[in-house]
Amino acid sequence: MNLPASSNKNRRQSIRRTPKGKPRVTCLKGSMGLGRNIGEAVLDLSETGVRLIVTIPLEVRQEIEVTLQGAVQPSPVKLLANVVWCVPTADNHYCVGARFQKYLNYAEFGRLT
Repeated sequence: MNLPASSNKNRRQSIRRTPKGKPRVTCLKGSMGLGRNIGEAVLDLSETGVRLIVTIPLEVRQEIEVTLQGAVQPSPVKLLANVVWCVPTADNHYCVGARFQKYLNYAEFGRLT
């Protein structure tokens, strides 16, 4: 039986990039803008989602509010997202992948990355 050769193509819907500098991130559980900031750092960003470090574990499909502001981004960008995956890190934090409910527009994406 012949199996197809594995492909190393990036099959993501949009390109992921590392952010410029160290953007400020705020991550709140839910969409009400309430509670404490659990966001620590942005690892990478795309027009469709974000990978970030948070201080507490989050449930898959949980709604979060992410606010990003970079050195070149004049005003904060606030987006609602849903958690896709969450894994613990070695330093008692959590790495989270989240998909935005509405895409980050290209101009903002360019200023943040």
